[in-house]
Amino acid sequence: MMYYSHPYIRSNSNTQQTNHSINVVGEGMISVEPDRAIALLGVVTEDKNLSQAQRKNAENATNVINALLQQNVPRTNIQTFDYRINLNYDYKEGEQLFRGYQVTNLLQVIIEPVDRMGTIVDIAVENGANTVRNVQITVANKEQFYEEALKKAVEKAQVKASIIAQEIGVSIRAVPFKLNEVPTREDGRPRPMVLGVSTENTTTPIEAGQMQITAQVEAEFRY
Repeated sequence: MMYYSHPYIRSNSNTQQTNHSINVVGEGMISVEPDRAIALLGVVTEDKNLSQAQRKNAENATNVINALLQQNVPRTNIQTFDYRINLNYDYKEGEQLFRGYQVTNLLQVIIEPVDRMGTIVDIAVENGANTVRNVQITVANKEQFYEEALKKAVEKAQVKASIIAQEIGVSIRAVPFKLNEVPTREDGRPRPMVLGVSTENTTTPIEAGQMQITAQVEAEFRY
């Protein structure tokens, strides 16, 4: 036996007419295989002389960029994410001792297809990158998959409303009287990964898995 309480069934009284409604939530989900990886590949150099630290950093960063280009990573997929200069200090017995300068250059790199991620990271490290951060797995055309999930959400709402209407012995229209898209948690957002950079000849393993993209709607059906 199925029971339905007021969150699903409502009555709204007007002066000469009473409208009854069934309110449901529909959720649609699409499973997709990621086709894009995003990572921050960086060069960090230290030296007591600022010019030397900058020069070493520029040389290594240029080597990394050239290596990526040789691997057919489009230049448009390589973007400077952060460049900074910090002063490093050591502390001994409460005294601050200047250790030198640290120069950091982070490149955000988009890699397609995703199964090239491990190879690209290894090549970048071989050519001077010494920090890898924020490895993320995602899809290029998320909006297209979201629209499919949204369509499923509407269909699910129609099915749920029809089941409820049949159970209580009423007829409803297939087209909802009201339909609102509900913000959902970002299941389809890039998924961060912890990446261990390989120091052997084997390629750093990257497992893309699957992503779930969801959409949700609130629908009101009148009877």
